[in-house]
Amino acid sequence: MRRLRLCFVGPAQNISTRRWVQWFAARGHEVTVLTVEPADQWEVEGFQQVDLSTRVISRKLSRLISSVRLALHIRRFSPDIVHVHYLRGLAWGILLSRYHPYVVTPWGSDVLEEQGAFRDWGGRVLTRRLLTGADLVTVHSQYLESRVKGFVASGTPIAQIGWGVNLSLFRPGLQTVQLRQRWNIDADQQVVFSPRLAQPFYRHELIIKAFHEVHVKIPRAVLVITEQFADPDYVRRLRALVDELGLGAAVRFVGSITYRDMPFWLNLAQVVVMLPVSDGMPNTLFESMACGAFPVLSRLPQYEEIANLGWNGSLVDPLPGAVAQAVETVLCSATLRHAAARHNRELVEMTGNQNFEMVRMEQWYDQLRSKAA
Repeated sequence: MRRLRLCFVGPAQNISTRRWVQWFAARGHEVTVLTVEPADQWEVEGFQQVDLSTRVISRKLSRLISSVRLALHIRRFSPDIVHVHYLRGLAWGILLSRYHPYVVTPWGSDVLEEQGAFRDWGGRVLTRRLLTGADLVTVHSQYLESRVKGFVASGTPIAQIGWGVNLSLFRPGLQTVQLRQRWNIDADQQVVFSPRLAQPFYRHELIIKAFHEVHVKIPRAVLVITEQFADPDYVRRLRALVDELGLGAAVRFVGSITYRDMPFWLNLAQVVVMLPVSDGMPNTLFESMACGAFPVLSRLPQYEEIANLGWNGSLVDPLPGAVAQAVETVLCSATLRHAAARHNRELVEMTGNQNFEMVRMEQWYDQLRSKAA
């Protein structure tokens, strides 16, 4: 395949965006990222980053200026493909550029109103126009596909392509002794892990209340809570709740975890709990499954594509008692955990391998380039 000139639009500070971009850069393609959320310079590896953010008094004016700058950069770069990740604000500049071919990958918050989609003035109209004009739309789940179909022009292909997991990093059997020593978790203590962003949307307080019930029956269990992109006031409320419930010695707030460290935490955990109000299809779920941690999840339709009847993952109502019961069942059954770990690893290898997903994406890029030639 001839080298591609690829232009990505999206938040470069987001690890999922960077992993996607860096895969293609490592593949030998010329890659540029246009963003208003730039990555730190040490995180920019193999690709060019163009920061289009601007400081003005009005947020709306800032968005407009950045969108115009986006259109100008795309015209100047003249890539083979423009691929938009995250459709709000900056991405609307694609409409100004009138550039083709372009690919759109909507995230959950772009099209799911329960995640805040379309709150911006004109957001629904501009998002619809962006999707209607796309040459290809990709989605991370069947559920997202069902939600975007109404926005996509008849005849425009929709492909289900996930973020994919780096299976050489996220694998079972990693050494976790140092983590246990650092965070004072004994070898005989089981770990319940809450890995999502430390924001109210992800309902960590519900996990804490459920863990309180778990701790009564399994007093040696430990709850680990990350503080990724933390809302400081929310984290303070979580810590106060831990103290109020008398769980201080059994809960660890471990700060922000790097991508490279996450596989070790997922090896340490027996159970991973995710109870967001809504979701797209989080790669953290696939990474957990690749490492052998058992997922306990909100009863959402998108999760039903992955977790089945409690034997490879539990879907629960967002109530402390229901969550606690599911967690206790997993912690008390090594047989269940080991069987689920084997099945989930095989599932991720078949359906969530980053290399397989990105090769499929590469083929779509090449096809779109050939069609536009």
